[in-house]
Amino acid sequence: MISIGITGSTGILGKNLIYFLKKNKKFKINQFLDDISNNKKINNWINKNQFDIIVHLAAIVPTKKVNKNYKEAKKINVDGTKNLINSIKKYQISKPFLFFSSSSHVYSFSRKIISEQDLTKGINKYGKTKLLAEKILLKNSKFYDLCIGRISSLTSENQNNNFLINKIIDLGKRKKKIFFKNSNIKRNFIYVDDVSKIIVKIIKKKLTGIFNISSSEITHLSKLFKYLEKKYKFKIKYYSKDEEYLIISNKLLIKKIGIFN
Repeated sequence: MISIGITGSTGILGKNLIYFLKKNKKFKINQFLDDISNNKKINNWINKNQFDIIVHLAAIVPTKKVNKNYKEAKKINVDGTKNLINSIKKYQISKPFLFFSSSSHVYSFSRKIISEQDLTKGINKYGKTKLLAEKILLKNSKFYDLCIGRISSLTSENQNNNFLINKIIDLGKRKKKIFFKNSNIKRNFIYVDDVSKIIVKIIKKKLTGIFNISSSEITHLSKLFKYLEKKYKFKIKYYSKDEEYLIISNKLLIKKIGIFN
């Protein structure tokens, strides 16, 4: 059996990933259900289990929540990652494979499609916490075989109203006014099932390096708004202002694992 430890397993991606991992009978899954900022808890978890693979998903999202309490977000997203690394260094006997879920938010807005070699800056506080965590992981990468997956805009019907599409649909169904200051935004949304399938493939191949995880389809918010208006029969008021394009290329990932849609 291949032993897999997962942090952040109670989140939307974590629950979905476990569903797909359980389809493979070779995987023995162990969830870290405690506070990752607690050194003693994470130390005991690593020391007791000795994992072949660790999937590190624990983080505070979305951006709205991070902006509201950046100190707490940094404690989990950055310091929690430090705690995990320190535990691996101290207690993990054999070198594990480590997958870290990062974000397209580590990049800067750009008109062009962004590759893994492009500038990282962090477009918001959430992106900055992920970038800090990446740097710490890379600095200590001799202690594990590391894969960083920079995930684009994740979508799921199970997301709450802090996430864009679910928020719009909820407001519309409740016949509330829907207003956006700027619709001149481009993203490549990706469904949670696709992300989970990709992570499973990465784990099986033990793929190391930094990879963008995204769909190939580019969505302009103004077109998305028109689609939602037509489907749900409500009105969205919006303006078109400065470009906010954040489109990441998945070409390198497809080259390594093949088509995943």
